[in-house]
Amino acid sequence: MMRKIYLVDDDEDDRIMIRQALESVAEEIEIVELTNGKQLLFFLEENPSMEPSLILMDMNMPIMNGVEALSALKNRTNLRHIPVVFISTSENPNFVEQGYQLGANAYIVKPNTLDGYQRIAHAITLCFLNSYLPATRKGPLRKSKGKNVVVIEDNPDYAALMGILIKRDAPGLHVIHQSSAESAINFFESLDKTASAAIDLIIVDLYLPARKQGLDVLAWLRMSFMDKGIPIAPIVVLSSSGHHQDIQASYRLQANAYIVKPADPAGSFSFLTDLCSVWWETMSFPNKPASGIV
Repeated sequence: MMRKIYLVDDDEDDRIMIRQALESVAEEIEIVELTNGKQLLFFLEENPSMEPSLILMDMNMPIMNGVEALSALKNRTNLRHIPVVFISTSENPNFVEQGYQLGANAYIVKPNTLDGYQRIAHAITLCFLNSYLPATRKGPLRKSKGKNVVVIEDNPDYAALMGILIKRDAPGLHVIHQSSAESAINFFESLDKTASAAIDLIIVDLYLPARKQGLDVLAWLRMSFMDKGIPIAPIVVLSSSGHHQDIQASYRLQANAYIVKPADPAGSFSFLTDLCSVWWETMSFPNKPASGIV
């Protein structure tokens, strides 16, 4: 299935680098290049049948910048489910936080090397295009010691396998399994503000066992962290369903990424360590206080 990506950036050189990196690793993609937010919104409204699977957008553009365009997208019911990734030259933490507050799915700082663009392409194909590529890293996952990953999965065999494969290549990482929507909510309710901020990644099955439970967890997590006044960890939905209605519903509730479970989990769940690597080494996220979980 051909997937469309809208690449919105006024810098032609950056568009070329991103396009070449994506086309070198992703199959069956069509990239539409646009130069500002106003052009993006016009194109979306005029071409409803050409809805993209993903929007990659710079923040600083003339006429209408990325922040203005993202705000407009999230205020339109028919467009707010489209995932948006900011790719910006700025590492300013205030810009990073602003992007996520407005509903960006991810924030990536533009690299200075070809290898950096390849890492971005790998991250995008894994998180948003459901393409499981060989790991770009070598050796154990860096920055894993002391990290906390919550896996919300009601299939005990899948949960055990996921935990084993994540920890195999990420020594020192703490995997916390919750077997239902109710247990996940009880777990997060038991955490104070500091412990909540120590969660580094949340992986949640959409059907727990029904879709409603998964969507309820997504909505509750966002509200809970907002009430505590801390940035939430990235939430990745990992589901057996590849139905567009499930994907859109998850993105409407601000899931950061949606990945369809592989047909052979025993042979393919090994990409989960790459998933951790993507969010800790390629994506930028708001700073949070460091703390372990007792």
